Amino acid sequence: MESSKLDETKLLLLIGLLISILIAVTVLSCIAWFNDIRHSTDSIDAQSCYKKMP
Repeated sequence: MESSKLDETKLLLLIGLLISILIAVTVLSCIAWFNDIRHSTDSIDAQSCYKKMP
């Protein structure tokens, strides 16, 4: 049985798409993680969470 060139091309395109999605998700996760590390030292004012009475 001989495999078609079209099947091989579709398989390569699918693998390339999945790898590019994996790279994009990894990069976005790293950016979010580094952003969280950089801002983790900011102090939080707990009183600003409550509703202010008019």
